[in-house]
Amino acid sequence: MLDFENPQVWWYLTRASAMVAWVLLTLTVVWGILLKTRILRGADNPEWLTVTHRYISGLAMAMIVTHMGTLLLDEYIQFGWADILVPFATSFEPLPVALGVIAFWLIILVQVTALSSRWLPESVWKGVHLSSYLAIVLVGLHSGLVGTDVGTPWYTVTSLILITTATLAGIVRLVIAAREKPPARTAISPTTPKVSAAPRFRARVVERTPVGQDLVELTLTPLDRTLDLDWESGAHLTLHLENGMERQYSLAGDPAEQDTLRLGILNTHGEGGGSTWVHENLHVGIEIDCDFPRNHFPLKPAKRYQFVGSGVGITPLRSMIHSVPAGREWSLLYLGRNTDDMLFVDELAQEYGDRVTIWASQERGSRAPLEDLLDPVADVYACGSAELLASLEQLVAPKRLHLERFEPQVRTSNGRVDSFTVIAAASGTTVTVNPDQTTLEALEVAGISLPASCRRGTCGTCEATVLEGTPEHLDSVMSDADKDELGVMYPCVSRSQTPSLTLNV
Repeated sequence: MLDFENPQVWWYLTRASAMVAWVLLTLTVVWGILLKTRILRGADNPEWLTVTHRYISGLAMAMIVTHMGTLLLDEYIQFGWADILVPFATSFEPLPVALGVIAFWLIILVQVTALSSRWLPESVWKGVHLSSYLAIVLVGLHSGLVGTDVGTPWYTVTSLILITTATLAGIVRLVIAAREKPPARTAISPTTPKVSAAPRFRARVVERTPVGQDLVELTLTPLDRTLDLDWESGAHLTLHLENGMERQYSLAGDPAEQDTLRLGILNTHGEGGGSTWVHENLHVGIEIDCDFPRNHFPLKPAKRYQFVGSGVGITPLRSMIHSVPAGREWSLLYLGRNTDDMLFVDELAQEYGDRVTIWASQERGSRAPLEDLLDPVADVYACGSAELLASLEQLVAPKRLHLERFEPQVRTSNGRVDSFTVIAAASGTTVTVNPDQTTLEALEVAGISLPASCRRGTCGTCEATVLEGTPEHLDSVMSDADKDELGVMYPCVSRSQTPSLTLNV
């Protein structure tokens, strides 16, 4: 049993916590580099890898706090709060200790901005995140100048390993940063209407493959091949059509091939004519403006997956199949009328064999018996017709079901709040939303513009962070529970359940 009245106990605890913190900080930096370079994408889902990164960072922070706490409790060294929190406040080795204190505050800043990243501009929190490399340098200097074990063989070897690893990670990150460019905030083409303030890039159609009568597969590539599109499976791309429309299409390619943007587009011959324009005008060599990919249908960690798609609903599922780690079990149920009109059907069947079940109702003579074909324990990811998704909602437990919709659900307000106010946090402006207005319309009337595309609650372009109040979700972007967990709403259709909402707009 430890004798906490013995000063040597605190000395050992201080040394141990300091070394563990240093190791974890270095591991955090290296893990972040591996995530950024996508080296780990084959090992597991991006979300789990990100959570692990945060967990390691949290452990490092806990060890740093333990290190500082043991210094306070060590009666031999007699540190006070000012000595461990204020640079140069101590008379004991003032410079080395100050380096450690500055590193501590830098790490705190990185942690706080990472936790509040959804409320901050991406450039801000990512810029602050880079200061973690300075922090790791300061930690190394602090340890080398004030560590009581400096000069011992084990300390020398450990220090060299950690410093070399951190240095190599920093070099890799600098190389990556040198290749990154901030996205252009305006369209390159002067003829493209200024519909949205979302960052855009210019892309060229490099391949076009007709599939059946009304389906076409397009492959686009950014003109600027150095762009970091940073998309994962389940993401969609917004095309800015020259007829003034915006249309969203799921990315069907492999996320490892960031500059290969594959789309499967059905000509619906519907009102508005967006898909018809695409079919008639987007040929090989044609250039078009696109928003940077957005993702409201992410692949979340699970031990087992079943993908269920119908028609062009196969597009986001195909990218998910590419992203499933090798150690995970998965299967695909692909529904359609006949195989001639089904995207990627031959490719999927040949590449994945028994994992894929193709059910073409006209060829089989009946509709798919979902009750018999659904996996009873897997997480189900589905995209397709409203009829299919409605059936799945009846057959699969909500916690296992993840849906993406092409058409909005019919959702009506509960009528608890007829009119309400929205406080725009960025300017402090208060806007009244009347019963005959959408939240987005009221904001626009007040001169507060948001990126917006579909305006019917399916694309997620107008996403706004909720700071105070309770929104009434009427959109079809993702589950209400997921929106509440993320603290977001979609004001193009959603309203408020409280008299006031504060949005980060």
